[in-house]
Formats: sequence, structure tokens, C-alpha cells
Amino acid sequence: MWNQPRAYIERKLGVQRELLLVGEREGRVIATVLAGYDGVRGWIYHLAVVPELRRHGLGRAMMRAAEAELHALGCPKINLQVLSANSDVVRFYESIGYAVEDRISMGTAEPE
Repeated sequence: MWNQPRAYIERKLGVQRELLLVGEREGRVIATVLAGYDGVRGWIYHLAVVPELRRHGLGRAMMRAAEAELHALGCPKINLQVLSANSDVVRFYESIGYAVEDRISMGTAEPE
């Protein structure tokens, strides 16, 4: 089920659809961010910008919009996860104010 954007979008449209933000230019989707809030913490699950438009501030703008939506819901803290090997993405999030925290990320998934 990992990295299946269509499935993520379909599931997200059923829960907190207002936290699925889409950036468009001339009718074309150029950026998206999928966020969530459980009443305790907010989460950024996915941020995407079309490759040819990266490094033009769209990712930052999408994150600021998602943060604003989460804060409007009363969210006190926003978390996100990045694969440790993805150093470019880690640097991006650090550049917009996120910091690496001393945590162990654990999870489980339903069997397929």
C-alpha cells in the first residue's frame, strides 16, 4: 500500500478532506500536501511539487497553508516523517523551521 497516491487521495477524501490541499496553475495540479489532525498532534503525511517547479517556493507555500489549516483547528504541534536517507528533503524541512527530534518511529500496517 506504500506510495500509492491514488489510494491515499481516495482515503483522504473520506476523512478531513479540508486537509488535502492542492496547488494549481492554469488548471494543472502543480503541488499537493496531505495533512491530518487527531486532536493531539498534527501530521504532514505527503508533500509533492512537480519536479520542474521545485525550488521555486511552492513546497514552502504548501507547507505554510497546511500549517495554517492545522493551527486553525487548534493544533499545538506538527510532526512529519522523512526517510533518513533523503537528505535533500531533510534540508528542505530544516530550512522552513522543522528540526530533527530524538524519536524512534514505529508502525504497523494491515496485512495485504
